[in-house]
Amino acid sequence: MGSRPGDHHSRRECRDLRRLDRAFRGPEMTQRLNALGAPSIEQLAFDLRRLDRERRKGPARYSEVWLAAVLSAYDIRLQLACSRLGVPEKLQPLQGADREQERDRIEICLAEAGLILRSPRTP
Repeated sequence: MGSRPGDHHSRRECRDLRRLDRAFRGPEMTQRLNALGAPSIEQLAFDLRRLDRERRKGPARYSEVWLAAVLSAYDIRLQLACSRLGVPEKLQPLQGADREQERDRIEICLAEAGLILRSPRTP
């Protein structure tokens, strides 16, 4: 069975993304990032908007591994934004639909605190 061009690169990317995902798991990552000096709220807003666009493109555009990495990065930035703006969040222990509901709740709370993640769609 021969390997196709790009197979090695894809496996390597998947392995690297899994390693990155493991490194970013857990509440301790948010604490470590806070200790390093979190990015400004403007930078967090920029990152959240960019990552939100990427996650909404869905698996048709990217691999599931890529989407998981994007979602993990999005969650970390949500947690940092919550910390900066004093918005309570409980993302870490949740999984699946419960975690998605918490993301939705957090996005609403952040918007109420002045951090708008999405522009209203124009017709």
